Amino acid sequence: MRNSFVIAVALALAATMLLSSARADRASSYYHQALALKKQRKYKAAIAKLRDALRERDDYAAAHRSLGILYRKLKKNNKAIHHLERATKLSSSSGQAFYSLGLAYYAAGYHKKALAALEKAAALSPKNAQLIATLGSLMMRSDPERALAHLKKAITLDSRNANHYHQLGLAYRRAAVRALRQKDKSKYDQHLKHAEKQMLVSLRMKESNAGLHFDLGALYRRLSKRDKAIRHYQRAVALKPTLAAAWWDLGHMLKMAKRYSDAIRALQKYVQLRAGTGSARIAEKRIQELKAKK
Repeated sequence: MRNSFVIAVALALAATMLLSSARADRASSYYHQALALKKQRKYKAAIAKLRDALRERDDYAAAHRSLGILYRKLKKNNKAIHHLERATKLSSSSGQAFYSLGLAYYAAGYHKKALAALEKAAALSPKNAQLIATLGSLMMRSDPERALAHLKKAITLDSRNANHYHQLGLAYRRAAVRALRQKDKSKYDQHLKHAEKQMLVSLRMKESNAGLHFDLGALYRRLSKRDKAIRHYQRAVALKPTLAAAWWDLGHMLKMAKRYSDAIRALQKYVQLRAGTGSARIAEKRIQELKAKK
C-alpha cells in the first residue's frame, strides 16, 4: 500500500515536470517567433506571440521585457511599465531590464522614477557605455553636473561614439545656463567653451547630423557669434528641411544680420511647416515687419 502511494506520487511529480517542461518549450518557441516578427517591424503580431509565451509561463522575464519594449514603441506606456516592472522583479540583476524600465518611466513622464531605474541599471552594468550615456542625457536638465560625470564615463568606455560628445556638449551648455542663474560668469564662460569643444569633436566624427548643427547654431547664438550661428542653422535645414526650429532661429539670425530677404524666406518656410499654429502667426507678423524694412 505504502509502495503504491510512493509510486503514485512519483508518477504525479514526473507528469508535472513533463508538463512544465512542455510549457517552457512552447513559451520559448513563442518568444523566438516574436523576436523574428519584431525584426520585421510586425509589432502587433510580435506582441500577440509574447502574450502567448506568458500564458504558458508567466515567470518568463525576457518575454516581459520584450513585451514592455514593444508597448513603449507603440506609446502604450502604462502597459510597458507593468511588464518591465515584472521583468525587473523576475531578473533583479539585469541592468538591461532596469534600463528598459527607466526609458518607459521617462516616456510616461515619471522622470524621478526613470532616473532611479537608470541609476540602478548603471550600477548593474557599469561598462555599458550606451546605458550610462542615456542616464547622463536624461539627467542633464535636473542635475547637469552629475550628467557631465556620466557622459565623460561613457566616452571613456566608448570614445568612437559621436553622440556621446554631442550629449556632453549639451550637458556643458545646460551647466552654463545654471551657472549664469547663479551669477557665476567665470563658470558660465568656461562651460560654454567646453560645450563648443565637445560638439566640434562630435561634428568631426559625424558631419551630417542636422540636430548637432542646430545645437551648434544655438550655442553660437548664445555666444553672439552670428555668422557661425547662421552657417550651422543653414547646414541643419539643408540636411533636414523639416526642422522647423532651425528655420525659426535662422530667420531671427538673418534679421540680425540685416539680410531681410533671406530672413523672410526662412520664416516663410517655418510658416509652411507650422501652418495654423500660434507660432506661425507670430512668424507671419515678423515677415510683414521685415517686408516693411526692405
